Amino acid sequence: MYDFQTIFLRAALHWSQITALVVLALGLLCTLQGFRFARALCALTCAVAGFLGGAAVAQRLDSPPLLPALSVGVTLGVLTVLRFRLGLLLSSTVVFASLGQYLAVRIGLRPDHYWAGLLLGAAVGMSLFYLHRRTVPILVTSLEGAALLILGFLGLARAIAPSLAQTFVAWAADVSAMVPVLITMLVVLGYSVQANLQQGDMQTGAGRGWNSVEAA
Repeated sequence: MYDFQTIFLRAALHWSQITALVVLALGLLCTLQGFRFARALCALTCAVAGFLGGAAVAQRLDSPPLLPALSVGVTLGVLTVLRFRLGLLLSSTVVFASLGQYLAVRIGLRPDHYWAGLLLGAAVGMSLFYLHRRTVPILVTSLEGAALLILGFLGLARAIAPSLAQTFVAWAADVSAMVPVLITMLVVLGYSVQANLQQGDMQTGAGRGWNSVEAA
């Protein structure tokens, strides 16, 4: 299993300013307004997960990975657009499974135990869908937005203040809880904003739109 934090933080150090700005803007949009276009975000999440999963399976079968990965990714993306509830279930499972694996790495579990974090996260994601379905789009988009915000900030910091960016990456590697705490703070902010906006939409009758789970 991979240390995704190190991979993505180091990749952000090589982004251009335009790329960093785009990622930062997408992060703000997902964190503060994600529930308004949750169907599109879930479709993208499922498509990426399907692409990576198809590629991994194809590689294990010693076959060219591109075609299977594209086929699975496109199929899951289209299916999510057509069946939002199924897409939301898949997105919640994928996002929380990734979060579980990420936290397993951060708390220092042995590599052969990372699967436990992944499976526990997947179980949490599925349970949330059945127990608190209305809040799942907010949680999923807030988590994705928080990750994008941190990466976008780091990409901009690399262009404006390189020493700050390098220090951030070094501290993130040395202090296991630093990035998870930042993500938690951003998710709490995003959840608060989106929950208030969602409640306002339901009170004014605007909550039964394209992204409504009840209307899907």
